[in-house]
Amino acid sequence: MNEPLQASQPSRPHRPYRLGILGGTFDPPHRGHVALAQLALDHLDLDELVWIPTGQSWQKGDHVTPAADRLAMTELAAASLVPARGKVGVSRMEVDRAGPSYTIDTVRHLREAYGPEASLSWLMGADQLLRLHTWHGWEALFEYVHLCIATRPGFDLDALEGPVLEAMHERQADTHLIQCSPSGHMWIDQTLAVDLSSTGLRQHLAGGVLPDQADDQLPAGVAHYIARHGLYRNP
Repeated sequence: MNEPLQASQPSRPHRPYRLGILGGTFDPPHRGHVALAQLALDHLDLDELVWIPTGQSWQKGDHVTPAADRLAMTELAAASLVPARGKVGVSRMEVDRAGPSYTIDTVRHLREAYGPEASLSWLMGADQLLRLHTWHGWEALFEYVHLCIATRPGFDLDALEGPVLEAMHERQADTHLIQCSPSGHMWIDQTLAVDLSSTGLRQHLAGGVLPDQADDQLPAGVAHYIARHGLYRNP
C-alpha cells in the first residue's frame, strides 16, 4: 500500500484517531526500524502507522541511494509487520515533493489531512533525538505532533543538552497522554534492545558482506532486493 493517507477519519467518540509516523532516509531500512514501528503499534495503540521515506535529504546531500530504491525497500520492510490491529502503509509524499524534504512540511500536511483532534506521533530513534536541534523548524514540530523516541542500548539521556533537553523536561509524558491528545508532548521508551544503524549496514555491505549474511539485521525481502539490484557495493 503506497498511500494510506485519508482526508478524513471515522468519528470515534472520546477516542482520538491515532496515527504513528515513521520517517527517515531508510538507506536501507533495518530491523531496528521494524522494532520501533512494532513498539509504537503496541504501546500507543495506533489505528494507523505510516512509513515516510525521505525524498531529497537536505542534510545528507547526494550520498543517498535513489529514492525509488529506498521506497521499494521501505515497502518491503513495512510489509514484514503484522499488527494485531490498525493498518500499516507507506507514503511517497516526500519522494514526490519537489525540493528538500523537511519534516515540518510533512507534519503540517498530515495535520491538515487528519484534522485537529487526531493524535499524531512522530517516531524516532535516539540518534535522531541527538540531532533534533539541527532540524529545520524543529521547535514548531510540537504544534503538529508528539515526538516518540526509542533509545538504543547504552544510550544515556544525559547526552542531551540545550533546548532539546529543556523540551524533554517540559514535555515528557506517558503513553495515555500521547494517545488522548493531538500533539505537543514527548514519550521516551528505553526498553528497545536493538542497536542497528543504516550507516553501519552500508559499511558492512560495501566491505563485502553479502546481503543474505545480514538477514538478522535486514527485514524480510530487503536483503533480497539489495542483492538483486547490487546496492551498497563499492564501485
